[in-house]
Amino acid sequence: MTCSVQDFFVRFLLISMEGDLKSSSSFTIGNTAQETGLSYLPDCYVFPPSHRPSLAPEVANVPIIDFAMLKQNPGQRAQVIRAIGNACRRLGYFQIINHGICPTTLEGALSAASDYFELPMEEKIKLMSNDVRKPVRYGTSIRDGTDKFQFWRVFLKHYAYPLSDWLDLWPNNPPHYREKMGKYCQEARKLALELMAAITESLGLGPTYLGSKMEEGVHVMAVNCYPPCPKPDMALGLPPHSDYSCLTILLQSSPGLEIMDPEDGKWKAVPDQLHGTLQVQVGDHVESWCR
Repeated sequence: MTCSVQDFFVRFLLISMEGDLKSSSSFTIGNTAQETGLSYLPDCYVFPPSHRPSLAPEVANVPIIDFAMLKQNPGQRAQVIRAIGNACRRLGYFQIINHGICPTTLEGALSAASDYFELPMEEKIKLMSNDVRKPVRYGTSIRDGTDKFQFWRVFLKHYAYPLSDWLDLWPNNPPHYREKMGKYCQEARKLALELMAAITESLGLGPTYLGSKMEEGVHVMAVNCYPPCPKPDMALGLPPHSDYSCLTILLQSSPGLEIMDPEDGKWKAVPDQLHGTLQVQVGDHVESWCR
């Protein structure tokens, strides 16, 4: 099982018989193929050959930013600011090391995520909902049986700022979930504010240009689980997409993410870097604002 924890930092913001599995309406949340661990791939998860992933994709050339250098002398800081600006313009994606979040906090968030998805189904479906306005919800790619194709993932999403407003709505099982994920959320938010300051500085606007607006922004956590798939060459965990947020900070337990290289239009694998490396993706809000 692969788990990932995403921080969407927004500026404003059981199974039927096999013969019935061609339709997405054959499944409901709590009884999907990925949740029940089917040993075969139902038709509604099989994508056309032109949309299928490669099991040996090219590896993307992703910039690695040493975030600790921002706190060094002015010359080193300026160099890192330029590197962040260049990464945002060229790829909209980069990796950061020495970001200041301790390994124990990162490992705690991933273990809390893993422990949640290991819970019995009757516990997880207490938070089941297709309503995107719900502050805390468990779900899959199922949307009331309306999707032609289904994706091999399950997720838990919840609001995370102000933390005191939402923490009591988060899962209380596993018992350590709120403590471990809450600690990660607090640290990730601090990092997101620092990243946005660096991005605006790279644009010549100074580090405080969006400070007050970002302080008032919404912070959403998306905790994704990608269970083992019987035919990973024929299914997808998520469709090709961009993130609607200002920034996405991604913590993952194993590789698998792909990004599109704008220089040749190919989907390429994000390299698996040192343990503790965080992934940063520029969202639609920042791209639109920069235009």
